[in-house]
Amino acid sequence: MRIENAILPRPEDVAEKGWSYGQLPVSTNTDWQEFANAWDDLPIDPYVKPGHRTSRYRRLGHLLARGDGSLERLPNKAFVQDKDVNRVYGGQVRVFEPILGKTYDNACFQATIAFDLNLIRQLEPGQADWLITVHAIRVLATGDTTSAPAPEGRHSDGHDYVIMHLIGRENCAGGLSRLFGKGESEPSLEHTLLLPMESLVVNDQTMEHEVTPISPDDATTAIRDMMIVDFERA
Repeated sequence: MRIENAILPRPEDVAEKGWSYGQLPVSTNTDWQEFANAWDDLPIDPYVKPGHRTSRYRRLGHLLARGDGSLERLPNKAFVQDKDVNRVYGGQVRVFEPILGKTYDNACFQATIAFDLNLIRQLEPGQADWLITVHAIRVLATGDTTSAPAPEGRHSDGHDYVIMHLIGRENCAGGLSRLFGKGESEPSLEHTLLLPMESLVVNDQTMEHEVTPISPDDATTAIRDMMIVDFERA
């Protein structure tokens, strides 16, 4: 499942304009199906409250990539964002269930992290070590309701770089992604991620992003599955 004439996200685009769009290859073997099925096993996000306009499920993972090429899986830990970057959850100490070992070991997961890390290393060749945070997130919408993938609205995440991969979407209207240069009123990009592994790479220090709410196309539940990968200089 590739966009016709699709190209991979490019580090030179990120360096020039703060973002890049592309689509990664999708395997047709069982590795991909097992990888995508991991989103069926996400626990509910316990920090979502009434009024947050979202129904969300998630797991969290942490990795340390060293300059010698090693990639270490780190213990589960709290996820904290500043209030100035997250108006809804900023300042909260949030502890999510960890990404499962079988997901870490999956060939598609490993290939995605390897691609992302290689792209970031091309952007920052002088930076040896990177802390990587991986978010597996499912957002649902049912009936005549909408659900906000990003209830905080237009925001940055407080990292150095953020890479957003669509894993899948079903029966889903909406979910338009917008990218803005910080301080700019008009978006640099408006695009709805529709196909597996359509991806956006953003410089989180210079860009902000938002996603419009999703709603069901029909009487069944709308599903939007994302893998968000954050990079911070270690």
